[in-house]
Amino acid sequence: MPKPFRILVVDDDPLVRKSIKRVLSEKYLLHVVEKGHDGLEILNKGRVDLALVDLKLPDIGGMEILRQAPDRFPTVPIIIITGYSTVRNAVETIKLGAFDYLAKPFTPEELERTVERALQRQRHLRSFGEISGNVVDEREGFRLIGQSESMRRAFDLMQQVSVTDSTVLLVGESGTGKELFAHMIHTGSPRSKNPFLAVDCGAISPQLVASELFGHIRGSFTGAASNRAGLFQSANGGTFFMDEIGNLPLDQQATLLRILESREVRPVGASKSEKIDVRLIAATNRDLAEMVQNGKFRQDLYYRLNVFPILLPPLRERREDIPLLCEYFLSKFSERMKKPITGFSDEALDILKNHDWPGNVRELSNVVERLVILCDQRVVGSKNIRQGTPIGDMATSVPKSLEELNDIKRELRNRIVEDVEKAFLLEALARNDYNASHAAKDVGMQRSNFQALMRKYNLRIRDLASGR
Repeated sequence: MPKPFRILVVDDDPLVRKSIKRVLSEKYLLHVVEKGHDGLEILNKGRVDLALVDLKLPDIGGMEILRQAPDRFPTVPIIIITGYSTVRNAVETIKLGAFDYLAKPFTPEELERTVERALQRQRHLRSFGEISGNVVDEREGFRLIGQSESMRRAFDLMQQVSVTDSTVLLVGESGTGKELFAHMIHTGSPRSKNPFLAVDCGAISPQLVASELFGHIRGSFTGAASNRAGLFQSANGGTFFMDEIGNLPLDQQATLLRILESREVRPVGASKSEKIDVRLIAATNRDLAEMVQNGKFRQDLYYRLNVFPILLPPLRERREDIPLLCEYFLSKFSERMKKPITGFSDEALDILKNHDWPGNVRELSNVVERLVILCDQRVVGSKNIRQGTPIGDMATSVPKSLEELNDIKRELRNRIVEDVEKAFLLEALARNDYNASHAAKDVGMQRSNFQALMRKYNLRIRDLASGR
């Protein structure tokens, strides 16, 4: 049985506290207090998943709690309760990071709906923790997230090899998270308190590979003004991650093989070798076995590196993980940008799931970040994807029949009309300080017709005002 969510309620009005208890107590564990300081104490102890906080309290109010949230309890969504429902208050709370606000008096349905949306984010965070166990970290802008069979297998192998000192070879396309996997292997190992160093073998000048990796002594070559330790020496006692090992020049492959066998490094220009204690993790997006056949990679080094290979699958081969990743990135970027975006439409998720993602998780992260920037609604829709990214554009294929041609022409006309109508609404509202009545009068429309057009495009005053 999953643990019930814990909700903190901070409100000095006994009637409000009673009504919230009546609506929520059967589904959730409630902590109900009257003062802001008491609420802060509970929040600081990390005992709740969601907080409902009154804007006005006898001691400190919702605004002060919101200001402390980013540093002290950043993962807890906060819903502000206010009896002073104005656009100005709503804008201010959203800007400070509130998930949403509830204006008194609110109905049980409004309360349940708002709480459910806020807890949806917490469900995803819980699932990430369960899927990844304790090996959850964030580097390169994304986490180790996945419930597909291939990712679970990779997680299991990672956990098994972490506690050993064996050499690991990570194989996967660019953007699949190879450095993140290497870092998590280090974190789960007995070497975790010692250095973790990483190098991209393809990013080092061929003339400087030996100096960068193994160090040099003063005067060993032009420009060597002092002794310098290489990356192997700097990682002593810890883990050294060599990314894109297939780009290492053949002469340095021989040197690396000697180091792995002797556990000694000789800096450029030195007469003596130095003992090192380093665990090596290598990674590649190339087929090293094929490179061996073509004489571009040493066979003996390949066997030395391929002690414990872990295959990281491309995103297109684990499409069931895409919704999880999308929700994680959406939560991350919407929180960072203070935008109250709560999810994706089913059609939008279908488009994202069906894309091949040649750049893998890194590409997906970049696309979701761009969608959060562009989206001005609560939910990312298919139109946001078509207009903001090259993904899912229905006009990329040439029609094969007159019927298809007419369908595409009709769709394109509708899309142009919708774009113009929406821009018309947004411009009118912005000119009139997001007052729908004034905007309708300004453009010469009846208020009811103007609001009907707003509903057509799911435009709400509170969302638009909060993004000003």
